[in-house]
Formats: sequence, C-alpha cells, structure tokens
Amino acid sequence: MLAVVAALEALEAGDQALAREILLGALEDGPSERRFTCPDCSASFEWPGLLEQHRQLAHDYEAAA
Repeated sequence: MLAVVAALEALEAGDQALAREILLGALEDGPSERRFTCPDCSASFEWPGLLEQHRQLAHDYEAAA
C-alpha cells in the first residue's frame, strides 16, 4: 500500500518515470507462489505447516459441527 501512495505522490509531482519505477518495484515484492493447496477447499499456502494448521482448524472443526 505504501508503494501505491508513493507512486501517486510521484504522479502528482509530475514524475511519471519515478511512479513507474515504484510500481514495478512493488510488483517484484509481491506475494510469493503458494505451492501447498488444500484438497478440501482449494485455499493455498506458502508453507506445509500453514496448510496443516488450516486443515485442522477449518476442516476438522467443520466435521465436528
């Protein structure tokens, strides 16, 4: 979000090149690939531990309800 604000400020100042550079840099810093997908709901996670935690909290809870 800070990159968007900085890019808008650069545009307001008339510096289109700087705004473009800021936005392209923000794209590079974007979220990483989420390789671990839940087979039950297709939610995806960056780490296998997060997937297991999700499955325990979301799907084991649903089965008990």
